[in-house]
Amino acid sequence: MTVAVGGWRRSIFLAASALLPAIASTDAASQQASIVGTWEWTRKVNDCSEQYIFRDNGTVSVKSGGDRTESTYLMSWAPEPNGRYRLTMTTVEDSGGPGCMDNTNERADRGRIVYVLFGPSRETMILCNSLAGADCIGPLKKNAR
Repeated sequence: MTVAVGGWRRSIFLAASALLPAIASTDAASQQASIVGTWEWTRKVNDCSEQYIFRDNGTVSVKSGGDRTESTYLMSWAPEPNGRYRLTMTTVEDSGGPGCMDNTNERADRGRIVYVLFGPSRETMILCNSLAGADCIGPLKKNAR
């Protein structure tokens, strides 16, 4: 009888131990900021607005002034040591219009890597062209729509 009780306790302990990593990873996932959604900002120099619509299927639409692009994106959810996340965007369609950065060069089929830093609320982010944080835009605000 003692063996049966000990075996029963051991079974419960093993089952609980097996669930802990799953619970921890679910908790970590709920703590993770999400890039999915609509993000907006206005460049103060020329009062030009940009809108990024990140979808959960790995596509993003960008409106920047008169330019419209469609891209695919891949987010690395392992942060760099400085807390930024690597975001690779590959443009698949570009209208070629004037964007907020005052350039009209076509970027179709061109990959671009930026680094994302989310604000503490996870409702804002900045996008930087370098890991060091040089040449950043933002903060972009997540739209509740």
